Formats: sequence, structure tokens, C-alpha cells
Amino acid sequence: MAEAALSFVVERLPDILEEIDFHTDVRKHVERLQEELVRMRYFLKDAEAKQDDDERVRNWVSDIRNVAYDAEDLIDTFLLRMESLKKNNFFKRSASVFKEWKHRSNIANELLQIQGRIVNISASRETYGIRNIGEGISTARERLRKLRRSSPRGEEKDIVGLDEDIDKLVKQLVKTDDQWHAISIVGMGGIGKTTLAKKVYNHGDIQARFPSRAWVYVSQEFSRKDLLEAIIKQVGSPRRKLESFGEEELEGILFEHLRRKRYLVVLDDVWSTEAWNSIAKAFPDRSNGSRVMLTTRNKGIALKADAQSIPYHLNFLSEEDGWMLFCKKAFIHNNDSYGSPQLEETGKEIVAKCAGLPLALIVVGGLLSTKKNLGEWKRVLSNMHSLFARDADGVSAILALSYNDLPYYLKSCFLHLGQFPEDRLIPSHKLFRLWIAEGLIPQQGERMEDVAEDYLNELIERNMVQVAKWSVNDRVKQCRLHDLLRDLSLSKAKAETFHEIQGYQNIQPSAKSRRHAIYSTFQWPQCKYSNPQLRSLLFFRVDHNQSQVNYYINDPYKMEVSDLDYIGKSFKLLRILELEGIPCSKVSSIIGVLIHLKYLGLKETNLQELSPSISSLRNLQTLDVAANLHLKIIPNVIWKLIKLRHLYMCGHKYGGPLRVDTLLHLQVLSEINVEKWMQNNPAKLTSLRKLGIRGNFSFKATEIFNSILALVQLQSLYLRAEDADFPPLTQLSALQNLIKLHIRGTVRKLPSSHEFPPNLSQLTLEHTHLKQDSVRVIENLPRLLILRLKAHSYDGQKMTISINGFPQLEFLEFHSLESLEELNLEEGAVLRLRSFRIINCVNLKMLPEGMKSLGALRELDIEEMPKAFVDRVRSEDFYKVQHVPSILFV
Repeated sequence: MAEAALSFVVERLPDILEEIDFHTDVRKHVERLQEELVRMRYFLKDAEAKQDDDERVRNWVSDIRNVAYDAEDLIDTFLLRMESLKKNNFFKRSASVFKEWKHRSNIANELLQIQGRIVNISASRETYGIRNIGEGISTARERLRKLRRSSPRGEEKDIVGLDEDIDKLVKQLVKTDDQWHAISIVGMGGIGKTTLAKKVYNHGDIQARFPSRAWVYVSQEFSRKDLLEAIIKQVGSPRRKLESFGEEELEGILFEHLRRKRYLVVLDDVWSTEAWNSIAKAFPDRSNGSRVMLTTRNKGIALKADAQSIPYHLNFLSEEDGWMLFCKKAFIHNNDSYGSPQLEETGKEIVAKCAGLPLALIVVGGLLSTKKNLGEWKRVLSNMHSLFARDADGVSAILALSYNDLPYYLKSCFLHLGQFPEDRLIPSHKLFRLWIAEGLIPQQGERMEDVAEDYLNELIERNMVQVAKWSVNDRVKQCRLHDLLRDLSLSKAKAETFHEIQGYQNIQPSAKSRRHAIYSTFQWPQCKYSNPQLRSLLFFRVDHNQSQVNYYINDPYKMEVSDLDYIGKSFKLLRILELEGIPCSKVSSIIGVLIHLKYLGLKETNLQELSPSISSLRNLQTLDVAANLHLKIIPNVIWKLIKLRHLYMCGHKYGGPLRVDTLLHLQVLSEINVEKWMQNNPAKLTSLRKLGIRGNFSFKATEIFNSILALVQLQSLYLRAEDADFPPLTQLSALQNLIKLHIRGTVRKLPSSHEFPPNLSQLTLEHTHLKQDSVRVIENLPRLLILRLKAHSYDGQKMTISINGFPQLEFLEFHSLESLEELNLEEGAVLRLRSFRIINCVNLKMLPEGMKSLGALRELDIEEMPKAFVDRVRSEDFYKVQHVPSILFV
């Protein structure tokens, strides 16, 4: 990750120039250093591609990474020393003038030395044969490219689990729609895209439908001329040698060959939109049913080729199909061998580690086909990652192609994901906050949280990250890494000294690594170590069976005050400290030493005392002390954290005032007690987008709601009434930008539908104790897409949704509506509903008759419902929902 490290330092140098009052000549040297770093960055892509083949190049890249890290350490250490001098009292401050001058002089000299190192490293580039971007291809990649070159011939015999995919794609290609389409097969490397494309290409119906067909292998290092020539040779009989023509002439020849034909052209292994754009104009659209089919790892390329066609996502094999494919490969000479219970048990563990990836199953199955000894199988099970990595043309190498194709900013994000424990579901918003704190997200015009979301979506489009859970408005709520891609991430991170994991890898902590993830299986308090350069320290609980009863009392992973003191003294350059779920009752004053800290995660730590010294954390962007019920007092120093973007608390009414109205960058405030909120001037919180308030709203209700109306950027609002019912909520109608509203607490009367925020699209009600007349109000909200009715939100025994009620609603959830016995849908109600979730509504007798009219319904989730209700849905009421593609019983 030399490119990422270099970019980070380039972005930091303007800050140091602003901070330090350099003499003019020194300033010029530093500016030249920045220019040299920018120039060097242009050569790094070529160098990083070649470093697998050439140790000299690998060392050159390492030299760049090291000098970038040294420059970063120098800057951060200087700022730390300057901050400590600022804290001195008057008498010490007067004596520290000399020290300050000395620090400035030292950093000037050391930056000049770094500039000299940069010049020497840059000069050695030609010696190592490192050229500019695109001027060469590594021999390893060239060898792999030749091995992967595909053709429609030589189909794989042992194919499992693709019959349904083949049928769907053949139907999509041969359907009578005459409009031209490009249809893409999208999926992770090794998932079988080319195998599926071959089966479809050679299918009898395809051959009959498309008299003119061609198959070309594109790859990362494509040649436009070669691609055009290859297609022409398959669809026509050129009379002249094609080598004599230029690219534009070849494009014209191909266009003419295809113009009067119904054709199918397969472009296998497309890596870039440039590859598609280079030949797209050669495919005529004659409205005769012609098709182009692509295989790609990148959904973005598929949409670029044809935005009207939905990319066909190839899924991982099921556990059953994975076992079948493995058996076909592992027991090729003796199909009865898996009758051995011991081999079968170990084999199923191996299959589980492959996580449904066909390439991995084929490789490991082939390896075991010559091994029938149980000990040999267990040895393979224990060393699968190293076995995959050892094969220069195997699983790891093919997956690494996707990694190598990533731009440097996505490589950093991908490697960062490897720190999370295996199979851990990663909350996307937490991930965004960590990436921002790491400096992986550029500070440009766009909101950093939005850029982080774009980065995650691009990794997902490239099939490097999997979506574990979608939100109901189709945004990624949780993500995860496939086990084999996580192995790839860890191996690359190790090679780049990007991060280390304690409790997973049996290694001693390295002084070079700048990020450490500590799993709870690692006895950190007994194995303390020093690493002055450490920037990130993430603690993860991985003991899933931990008893909640003794969670805080006898927890073996409890973080004592002395442990936190050690962190403060040993890791003074820390930017990230994540302790979520690790018991830690007190954060002492030592925390104030960590002036570079940008992220402090103390959620669900049983925190009871937070030191006022957090006021020194002027770079802090995220402070999370949520889910700590015993934390009664938040020190009134938060207002000093002027860079804070995300503040998560419990919203207790205890303690004194809490000023936050100086936090001009604050995006999220969740939750704050209403009394503390009213001690602030909310109009100053010009960036606040998400707010949670709890307490008694009946006292000074008008003033409270006016304070909320002052938040011009507010998009999400959570209101929780305590000790009294909600007053009238009609003032909320002025919140023009609000799209998400969550109300918890008794509401005697809802506002009329026109008195709700005009752009409201998501509404959650909880403990509101509403009746049927309230349903008539909310069913007329014109833009409502998502409605959740949670525990005690509705007290009626019967609920009726009127004719044409909820005209835009797409998601509806009933959760723990204990009083509800009967639901009726009148004609034309909720016609756009796509997803309906019914959870723990124990007295609901049956599904409404109107369900059979919901043609848009795609998902019906029935969870924690009585057996009688479930049995009725599966039998006598099934006719009401037989049109729904997905019905889930939990």
C-alpha cells in the first residue's frame, strides 16, 4: 500500500506547512518534497504490479512505503510535542520558548533529510526498470492470462448447481424481444461465470436462435485490434488479411458483417469500461434480437454495457451442491470412498471452508483425489490457505487479480476489512466512521460519509465484498468478506505491513505494523507490548458463547484502568481506539494524551466514568458511549471537540449541562436528554442530519419543537417521550428535509396527514397506543414508503386499511402488536407493497383476504408467530399468498 501511504502524506504536508512557521527557504524545500512525492506516485501502479516478480522492485516499493511512514511519524510526533508545550502553565510556557524553537528547527532538518531520501529513491527507479503506468506487464500476470484464456470449446464435465442458471439465461437470450441487449453474468472470481457462459453458448436453443456467434477472451491486458480481428474471423470470411487494417477499419468491417445477421457475441472476462467502450460501436442495433453476453467481476461494467438489462448474479453453491462437486473431484477414481465416516466428516469441514466457491472446491478436491489417508485430509484442512497461496496459478492468484485491479484507495479499504473477525457481519455506518478516521476517505467537496458509502458500493460491485443485509430502502446495512477473500486480504496486509491480528495469527506483535486488531482470545493484558508508531487499535469479542450474566463481573477480557493507562503511554500517535463490548468501567485522564485520536468507541463497555480530559481530543470525529446504562454523567467538555462528526450517547437526564452547539461538523447526535438539548442553540448545528431526543416533551413543548425546526439539514429524527405523553406534533410539518421519523411514547392524537413533514418516507411508531382513526391518517401520507408498527404502537383488536390506502408504501412491518386480532385490506390498499413482515403478533388469527390482490408483493416474513397461524398460512390460506416468490417462516 505504498501508493496509499504516499497519498496520505501528500495530503498532510499542507497542514504541516500551515502549522509550522518555516523560514522561506525551508518552506520551499518542503514544497519541493511534496512535488517529488506527487511525481513518484505516478510510477507506483506499475511498480506494485511488478513486485511479485522482482525482489528489487519489491524493495523499491517498500522503501517508498517506509519513507512515507517516516514522514507521517515525524509530522504527528511534532504536533504531539507542540500540543504538550501549549498545556504548560505561564511559568513553564515562558521557559518552553526555546524548546519550541528547537522542535521547529529539528523537524525542518528531518524533513530535508526525508526529501533527500525521496530523491535517491526516485533516482533508483530507472535502475529497477520501473516505467510509467501501462508500460509493461508482469510475467506472473502474463502466465496467468495465458492459462485463463477461454474458448467455448472444452466444457467442464463435472458441473453442479448450474441447471437453473442455464435455463434462465437461455430464456433471457432467446426471448422474442427484438431490441438489442447486452446481458452480463456477474460474480466473484472463481464462481463459475465462464463455465456458465460456455454451457449457454453451446446450448441447442442458442445455436438455433443465433446463426452468427463469436467468443473472445478480453482480460485486463486487452488489445482492441486483437478483439476486433478475433470476432471478425468467427462471424465472417474476410478476403484480405486483417493484420493490414487499422482499428477503425476493423470496426467498420465487423459492423458490416453483423449488420444483417442476428448475432451473439460473448466477451469473456471483461475488467474495465474502457474494454467495453473500445468495441461497443462495432455491434449494430438492428432490432433483430441480437445479443452480446459479458462475463465480469464488476457490476458497474455490466450496467455500462446495458443499463436496461439487469445483471445476472451468479450465486455461491449451496452446502449440498458444494459437497457434490467436491466428491466428484476428490473421489474421481472411487465414488464409494466417501462412505468412510471420518473422511466424510473432514471433507465436509473442508467444503465449509470453501464457502460455496466452485474454483476452491475443484482445486482442493483435485488435490485430495490422490490422498485417501485421514491424516492427509486433516493436514489439508489445517493448511488450506497456504495450499491455495502456494499454487502460483490457483485460487489465490485468480482472486488476487481482482485485488490488483483495484485503485489504491479501494485497496486500503479492502485490506482494512480483513481486521474484522471471520464471518463477522460489519455494520456499514461503523465501517464508514472507521475509514474516515483512518484517513482512507479524502476530504474534498463531497461529504466524507457519502464517499465512504460509494467506496463500499464499488467494492460490492467488483464482488470483493458481500452484502450481508440490505436496509429496506436498498442501502447496505451490513457487509462481510467471503472467507477466501478474507484470506487474500490478510495475506496482502501481511506483505504490506498494513495490519496485524493478535488472537488469530500466532505471531509476535511487530513494531512496523501501524494497525493492530486484538481478538478476545488473545490475552492482551498479560502480553502488553510497545509500538510508538501504532495508529489503530481495534478490540473484538470473538467468544460468542460468553454468559451475559457474568458479562461485566467476571469477564476475562475486562479492561482495567491500568490497561488504558498503558495504551495512553505506549501508543501516543493512536487515531483509532475501539473497545466495543470489552468491559471498561472507567476512562481515566490519560486519554487526553492521545491528541491524534479521531475515533473513540466505548459502546456497551459498562462505562461508568468518563474523564473530562477528553476535552484534549481536538481531532476526535467519533465518540460512541452508547448502551452504557451506568454512565450517569457526560463531562461538559464535548463542546471543545470541534471536529466531532458523530456523537452517540444514552440520553440520560442525570448530571449537569451538556453543551454541543459549538460542533459545527456534527452530523449525528443520538441520543440527548431534552433538558440538556434545550440548554443549547440548535441553530448553530448546521450540519446535523440525524437527531435522537428523549425526555419530557410536555414542558415547553413549543420551544422544544422550534429548536428542532432550526435544524435545516435534519433528515432523521427519533423522539422518545418519558414521564408524560407527547404534546401535539403539528409543528413537525415544517421539517422540509425530514425523511425518517421514529416516535416512541403515547400519542393521544396524531396530526392530520398534511401536518406531517411533507417529504416523510419512513415512519416507525412504538408505544404510541394508537387506534383505527390514526391508521386513516397515516395511510394518506403521500410519500410514505416504509412503515414499522412496533410493540404497543396499536391497541385496537381490528385494523382496516382503506381503499387506496398507503398508495406508495413498499415495506410494512407489524412487530409485537399484542392486541391485534384481525387485519383487513380493502380493495386497492397497499398495491405497491413489496415486503410484509409479521413478527410476534400472537393474537392475529389469519392473513387478510386482500393479500391475494397484492401483485407487487415479493417477500413475506412470518417470525415468532403461533403454530396455528403458521399452519393456516401453509394450508387453507396459502391461496392468498401463492403468488409471493419468497415466504420465510422463522
